[in-house]
Amino acid sequence: MSKKSKTKTQPVYNPSSTITVNGQVKSNASSTGNGANASYNMNPYEEASYNYANQSFYKNLPNINVFSDDTIKNLNNEVNAYLKQGANAINSTYMPMIRDMQNDIARRFGNTNNSVFMDNLNDIETKRAAAISDLAQNTAAKRSELINNELSNRYNYLNFLNDYQNQVYANMLSTLALNNDFLNTNNSHLNGRTPSGTSSSGNNYLRDAANIAATIAKFIV
Repeated sequence: MSKKSKTKTQPVYNPSSTITVNGQVKSNASSTGNGANASYNMNPYEEASYNYANQSFYKNLPNINVFSDDTIKNLNNEVNAYLKQGANAINSTYMPMIRDMQNDIARRFGNTNNSVFMDNLNDIETKRAAAISDLAQNTAAKRSELINNELSNRYNYLNFLNDYQNQVYANMLSTLALNNDFLNTNNSHLNGRTPSGTSSSGNNYLRDAANIAATIAKFIV
């Protein structure tokens, strides 16, 4: 009877890979017959921050250009305070000038019922009217500045939330990609072993693994 030769079945290796940061597993990857599966793990603080950023972005986006009654009240209070401060500055500048002029004219002429007083008074009032006009324009500009600052702060806040979400998502994808690359490299070399090519395959595997490990180290740092 002839003997049938037994064909050795090439072993199939399905390794797993893990990235750990400060003792916490950040990413798991496992090999399957159809490829590899990878997952990313958030710590409680990271998860809470990510959820807060998502919720805050969702909550604030629809109202970014809408001012509440309280916001309008606060803006009006700031404008009124600016206007009051400007009016006080004008009065403190021109009222003493009028009083000093009245005293000077009365001392020189005995009364203020004369053309010299009226001419000087008109000159002061003209300057005070110009100052009031400037104050009105500056107050309008101040209101626009406050509104623009409020909108700018809101847009900056939303941009911060969006950038934070994108950064977390980018870190997640980078970690998963690195883990997946390492897993696929490991799986590919293990499944591709042959008796004659073991040494070459091992050298290639060590080189590829070292490159991926260096990339992971840069990412974590």
